[in-house]
Order: sequence, then C-alpha cells, then structure tokens
Amino acid sequence: MPCCQHELNGQMKSDRLSILTRYGIVKERAAALMTDAIRGNLLRYKGYSTQLLEFVDMSHTPKNILIRAVKTNIPESGKKKALDEVRAVMDEFGFKPTLYNLLIKE
Repeated sequence: MPCCQHELNGQMKSDRLSILTRYGIVKERAAALMTDAIRGNLLRYKGYSTQLLEFVDMSHTPKNILIRAVKTNIPESGKKKALDEVRAVMDEFGFKPTLYNLLIKE
C-alpha cells in the first residue's frame, strides 16, 4: 500500500482550486494536510472521537501531526457528516485514497 500523502499528492488535481496544485511545495503540503484531515474524518466515521495535535515543534519537522482517537458513541449524523466531508474533498481533488476504499465498502 502506498504512503497515504504520496498517494494523494500523485492524484491531486482541481480546476477550481488549481492554486493549491500549481506549485510543487504547496501541493505536497496541502496533500499532507488533507491526508491527515481525511484520516481524522474516517476515524470519526468509524465511531472515534478524534483530535489532530501538533506533537513536535514545526522547526524540527513539518510532519508533526498526531492523530489521537478514542472509541466513543458518535451520533449517526456526525458519522454521516464526517464521511460527506471526505467525499467532498475526494470529488474536488480527484482523490481515490486506498484507506477510504479499505474502510468504506460501497
């Protein structure tokens, strides 16, 4: 399985938001951030209360987001919203993340 952020970076395209895909460094960072947001939302969809936290100062590494998740009783409306947000990002940027395909059986 490919690294999630590299997978999304390779798939990332958008006509409406091409400013985020035009410049390599911006595209790479945007893909990394969207990867973490998608991961967080997929955990929420699966019933986890999820937080994304900085755990190492940015001066040491740009990849410093910790995803903390605790299994809780997320309401169905919250799960649906989390999945709808993931699908919106996928649609906008042409993403087909492996993690989504592994977790969501459609």
